[in-house]
Amino acid sequence: MAYKLNVKGVYDRATRSASVGGIMKRNGRWVRGLRGCIGLPDPVTAELWAIYYGLKMALERNKTNPIVFSECREAITIIRNDDPEYPIVMLVDMIRMMLAENWTSVDIQPTHADANEGANVMAGYYLVHGGGGDP
Repeated sequence: MAYKLNVKGVYDRATRSASVGGIMKRNGRWVRGLRGCIGLPDPVTAELWAIYYGLKMALERNKTNPIVFSECREAITIIRNDDPEYPIVMLVDMIRMMLAENWTSVDIQPTHADANEGANVMAGYYLVHGGGGDP
């Protein structure tokens, strides 16, 4: 059974701040979580960072063949399509490099908010409670 990794990037227009969160599960059981505060100008970039940090967490803990779930179809499209003119192409390239790591299979799939509740809670933590630091 593959590891399921739900990720979420949250952006607060009022404070111009963003945070990321994610949860990793296997067979429906919690394995690991992540959350962190990032300062970014748009929601799609926040979601790309959430995907990046989620994949990084999976790689660092040798979790094989994760399935990544994201609510942001635009972020998934950006990763799947090669657009060298995209404003943060370096972040997208880092994600693609992680996807090409030693996994035999890794997939990024869209999901709905109701199926992503745990990641939403983790991502919203810093926007509600404040704080800082890296995910």
